[in-house]
Amino acid sequence: MRNIFIVLKHEFLTTIRKPSFWVTTLLLPGMIILMNVGTQVMSREAFTNENQLVPGTDLSAQTQTQTTAAHSPVIGYVDEAGILTQLPPSLPPGLLQEYASETAATAAINAREIDEYYLIPANFLQKRDVLLVSREFSPFNVGTQEFFNYVIAYGLTGDEAEAAVYINPTFSIYPRNLAPQEARPSSGSDNPLTFFVPFAVMFIFFFLITMSSGFMLQSVTREKENRTAEVLLVSLRPRELMLGKVLGLSGVALLQMGIWFGGGMMALERVQQMMEMFSSFTLPAGFVIWGICFFVLGYLLYASLMGAVGALAPNAREGGQFTFVILLPLMIPLWLNFVFIQSPNGMLATTLSLIPFTAPVAMMTRMAATTVPIWQIIVSLGGLALTTYLFVLLAARFFRADTLLSNVSLHWKRLFTELRRA
Repeated sequence: MRNIFIVLKHEFLTTIRKPSFWVTTLLLPGMIILMNVGTQVMSREAFTNENQLVPGTDLSAQTQTQTTAAHSPVIGYVDEAGILTQLPPSLPPGLLQEYASETAATAAINAREIDEYYLIPANFLQKRDVLLVSREFSPFNVGTQEFFNYVIAYGLTGDEAEAAVYINPTFSIYPRNLAPQEARPSSGSDNPLTFFVPFAVMFIFFFLITMSSGFMLQSVTREKENRTAEVLLVSLRPRELMLGKVLGLSGVALLQMGIWFGGGMMALERVQQMMEMFSSFTLPAGFVIWGICFFVLGYLLYASLMGAVGALAPNAREGGQFTFVILLPLMIPLWLNFVFIQSPNGMLATTLSLIPFTAPVAMMTRMAATTVPIWQIIVSLGGLALTTYLFVLLAARFFRADTLLSNVSLHWKRLFTELRRA
């Protein structure tokens, strides 16, 4: 027991004294979440703005959103065909500005009074072409084009409803689920936190488990490379070395979790206090307790796998080649993050949350996104606990003097051979 405590203390103090540990602990999560969430929010807003260009009943709100997206408070136009004798009544005042000639509209652009203008030529009814003149070249910007099509359609028909049908003659389908997913009533879909919090929880648990379990691989391979393992095995058994490392690095992992998770909960509470629109979002009862359980078991599972690879690999480079395969199950929820946010109680999200290798990330993301039946949480945690126990026992069989002192190259054939031997 004394030997285990010595190894435990050494691993914990050595790791937390590294500047790189504090850099990744304090700076990395915020940068990663900001980059990933920011890009998804921007893409979602771009998609929403594009859809809002289609005319509907609330034209004022749509045109306000549209003009914001187009970065121009005023849209100019030159009507040589005399089509726009009247504008839609619901149009916000000052949104469209008519110019008598193309020369006047171009002068307005040069004076930065407008960013763009539309030219309806005199032969519009024959050729049906409209020219858009913009200050800057932007080939991918649809801007106000669809909206202006609606304005022209209204000028031709004189009726807003007919103009909307002219622009979009297809019918709309409104789905209704007879067995709606159970969601927390206090976490409405209009609350931005229903998107942000599950996404943040997913990234926090993924990086916590991968980084903390990676410390195990680094520690074992480092001691094999500098021949420290030869000295250690003189005074303690291989199993004591593994147990001390796992427990010592588990303390590091819990420290990281406390900083990341605690900081996240404090930030969430602060945001809800500052903005009333976020106050309706709540996490389920016992979320922190469940989070600790899933994280500890997830760490032990992947740390034991990393330790087994580290015991076989002669150096960190060869051991790192197998890291992707080991951590592949944890990456699956990240690749399918939209499934957990859009349909957290769907078949795919539920299945991934019950599989032990994906459960630590998948189940906690589901719990942050919706109300998960308690039996699913218990089954998932129980399966994870059993799998972790079996793999810790299996990994312990790789910690032998012949593997820790061996410099034989690690490849798939040797890995399967050692696996059968274990």
